Amino acid sequence: AEASTARQELPHVLGTMYAIQVLDKLSVQPFLLLVKPGMRHLLLDDAELSHLLVLGASFWGQAAAAAVVAQGKNAAHLIDLYVLPSYRQAGIGAALLSAVEEQLAQAGIPRIQTLYRPDEHTPAFAALLTRQGWTQPVLSDIVFWTCRAVGLGPWINRYRFRPPYELFAWSDLTETERNRLAERGELGWYPPALSPFRCPDNIWDPESSVGLRYRSEVVGWCLTVREKPDQMLVEILFVDPPLQRLGRGFMLVGEVCRRHAASGGDYVYWRVSPDNEPMLHWSHKVFACDGLVDQYEEWYSEKVLLP
Repeated sequence: AEASTARQELPHVLGTMYAIQVLDKLSVQPFLLLVKPGMRHLLLDDAELSHLLVLGASFWGQAAAAAVVAQGKNAAHLIDLYVLPSYRQAGIGAALLSAVEEQLAQAGIPRIQTLYRPDEHTPAFAALLTRQGWTQPVLSDIVFWTCRAVGLGPWINRYRFRPPYELFAWSDLTETERNRLAERGELGWYPPALSPFRCPDNIWDPESSVGLRYRSEVVGWCLTVREKPDQMLVEILFVDPPLQRLGRGFMLVGEVCRRHAASGGDYVYWRVSPDNEPMLHWSHKVFACDGLVDQYEEWYSEKVLLP
């Protein structure tokens, strides 16, 4: 009911020139070219669009700007906000972002966040967030992409575990091992962000997510998400700290990449915290021979919408 009420309050009319409205599958058509190419098919799918909030700004009836937001119960994620160059410097971006925030607040969503690539946005985007009361953007991660076509194969074959190490599919984790890991997590053995239980088990790709045992004790895991049939995200990597210095974490990444390739996968990517110097060094070293598809920074900012 709250969402319906919020939608009825749009469009917002700015003077007599600009109008901002919530878009559906039919009205979004003129705005598709203002959205990232990878998002466009989602806006034409009823099931996908039900999870998104899409707003468009028009100037005398012509599409001028668009914003796409993924809605969640506790937070929303600003995926994209784009204003055509010819309509910039006129306040349309600020008005569009304000309309997004208003819609989310009226729907009871308390917070909005964004994770963006500076190379895909002008400096004005970060300035807009700051003016709108968002937190100062901070560097969140360095993202590395590779694929089989440019060298995924050679380096992953250098990493092989031998006894007393034992690799196993994460789906084969026993109940006893699960309880043991949960207890060790409560004692601070691994950070909460690297907990293998912070997401439902069905999130992890069964073909490439692996665990590592050392002398029958679980000492690490590398958990992946298959986002597309040929695309995999290395989401969580943890190895017992003494074994990290031996490069066992890097070996786990090589193992999951090998399994992904063996199952017909192609693209693989992972995020590295800017203060994780060993992983940054290794990622650059691995791709020293042009094995990199893409590398970029992701910056984070957020805003509280409701107390």
